[in-house]
Amino acid sequence: MAEVAAFICTQPAQFRRKLPSTETSPRGNEIEVHDDAEPILVWAFYVNDDFVTVEGHAGRAKVDATCYPPTTLGTKVGDRIELPGKGWFKVEGVSDYDAHPNFTPGIVDVKLRRVKG
Repeated sequence: MAEVAAFICTQPAQFRRKLPSTETSPRGNEIEVHDDAEPILVWAFYVNDDFVTVEGHAGRAKVDATCYPPTTLGTKVGDRIELPGKGWFKVEGVSDYDAHPNFTPGIVDVKLRRVKG
C-alpha cells in the first residue's frame, strides 16, 4: 500500500503553461507561446547562487532554481514559473515522485532556468 505524505503547498507563485505553436522564427525555430499567468501554490522553492559550476561532473546540468509544485498541476518542460521576488523561470526538467509504488508525496521536483528579457 502506498504511503501518502502531507506535503501541503502554501508558497505562492505564478504559472504559465506552454501552448502548442505553429509559428516559427526566420531561422525556422519554434516560437514559444504561453497561456496567461495564473496564481498557484507550491510546497517550496530555492534559487541557486549566481555562480554554479558543473565542471568535472559528468551528466550534471546547471539549473538556476528548483521548485516543488503539486503533481495535479501537470507541469511540463517548457512551462514557465514565476517565483516571488526572483523572476520568471523556464521548466527544464520534471521528476515525478508519485511514480514510486510505495510513496506518493503529491509534488514534483521541477528544475528551472532563469528567463531573461
